[in-house]
Amino acid sequence: MKLAFTTLGSPDWSFDKTLEEARKLGFEAIEIRGVEGKMLANEIIQFFPENQAETKAKLAAYNLEICGFGTSVKFHDFDKYDAAIAEGKTAIDVCARMGIPSIRVFGDRIASEDVRDAVIQKAITGMRELCAYAAGKNVKVLLEVHGDFNTVENVMDLANGVKDCPEFGILWDIEHSDKIYGDDYMKFYSRIKPFISHTHIKDHHRANGEFKLCPIGEGDIPIKEIVKTLEADGYTGYYSLEWEKKWHPELPEPEIAYPGYVKYMKNI
Repeated sequence: MKLAFTTLGSPDWSFDKTLEEARKLGFEAIEIRGVEGKMLANEIIQFFPENQAETKAKLAAYNLEICGFGTSVKFHDFDKYDAAIAEGKTAIDVCARMGIPSIRVFGDRIASEDVRDAVIQKAITGMRELCAYAAGKNVKVLLEVHGDFNTVENVMDLANGVKDCPEFGILWDIEHSDKIYGDDYMKFYSRIKPFISHTHIKDHHRANGEFKLCPIGEGDIPIKEIVKTLEADGYTGYYSLEWEKKWHPELPEPEIAYPGYVKYMKNI
């Protein structure tokens, strides 16, 4: 079982502290979602061409990998489509240079049933464009299960439109699909299984249609069952803790959340 965490959970940490803590706590990788206040791949100092060799040397010294890069690319806002594609292509170039195996993108929102087909088609177009750009660069383009792309119908309609692209994959965020399927996660998982390349692990309490994030293992998501299912089916990707501290500052500090995650996952 390979464990990682996204830097979303420790937005105040420097890059060096992130590496130090990851090694100390027993993680195998980190997933980049912002470094030292910079969210765009080409703005992160450690990824500048002149710093590339030093950054790779540090990762090797700490016996760590960068298992993915989280972009803000989303396709539901047609007016911002060109900007989204530009961001995605820039991230692909940076990841190719740094040996980072994937970028994460979103669908993301479907405002009404009237626009559903148009949004999904736009997302298919965007995914295909980014996948074509990533061809030959050893970088995959992963659709995150997020927003309104957290149902079998919406995710699979998109996946079927890009399934011929080797660069395409799905990032299964188990918290977002739980909002629809709850304990009956197999209805969702069984359909997306062939495309899963990466996972985000989170937990929440379910209460009257609301969902409140909480430490791993303290909520209602059947994490142990999900992980056991993935393991039984031969999943070899990372289990990446997405502790949303940057967006939810009220959450406990990473010094508490990260060790708790490692302990929980190692005991599954």
